[in-house]
Amino acid sequence: MVAKYLHGLDFSRIYAGPLAMGGHCFYYSHVCLVHLQSQQMTHPVLQTIDPLCDGISFVRLVDWMGSSLDIVCDARQSFDQASVEWSEKDQKLLNYLVKHQHTSPFRGVVIKWQIKAPLFVARQWWKHVIGGTFANDQLGWNEKSFRYCEADDDTYYMPRQFRQQSPSNKQASAGPLEPSMNQVAMIEYAKALEQAKQAYKALLTLGVSKEQARGIMPMSTYTSFTWTCSLQALLHFLSLRDKPDAQGEIQCYAQALATLARPLFKEAFQAFEENGNAF
Repeated sequence: MVAKYLHGLDFSRIYAGPLAMGGHCFYYSHVCLVHLQSQQMTHPVLQTIDPLCDGISFVRLVDWMGSSLDIVCDARQSFDQASVEWSEKDQKLLNYLVKHQHTSPFRGVVIKWQIKAPLFVARQWWKHVIGGTFANDQLGWNEKSFRYCEADDDTYYMPRQFRQQSPSNKQASAGPLEPSMNQVAMIEYAKALEQAKQAYKALLTLGVSKEQARGIMPMSTYTSFTWTCSLQALLHFLSLRDKPDAQGEIQCYAQALATLARPLFKEAFQAFEENGNAF
């Protein structure tokens, strides 16, 4: 019966994503991250990870300013002092800053990212911008507008493995769906995406404005945005989104961010990780 429903559906433009369950990105998503870590990049714009491993999603490191040394120099500014070369004393200071949540020195380090993610991931991400104490002057967010642009007809996220609803947590999932049910879920999901895509095209053909036609776009539609953040904002994001209780898909994005940023700020990440990945 499953094959019957699958036959005739247009899967050519609907892509499968990673198996994410139990709070971690498994299987080929993990392979993507490890593979990228093994490559030597020569320019930040080339440092890109496909976190959902579907050929659509990406996290791209565009540029950065500052270093771990800048953090400790900013922290010592109150004593009108600075470090010229990194020392063990500086690492101890970094550990102290993270442990006691002295965050302002981390705001002088800035990273610029380009992201392509499903709308439901982007909306979770956006909470970190509007919820940040220093959102107005420390964070930048510029996103593709479906009021200006037509939605691409081939950029929808489709999980390869659906997860069960957690019986004890209303906002969480708990383990993979049984295989036969997973196949049926994929059929229903794909049918809904195809219907939404065709309805969107029909509205545009009728002359409906893009700003109204976009109202029927599913949350699995891919959007893209540029995120400029301080290192404090990045570490806070990782504190919340690279955790077992975060949604599997956004965990994959958090892990990609960490993979690309850690080599730039090794000492800061060491302090962050030694203090329970909390900031």
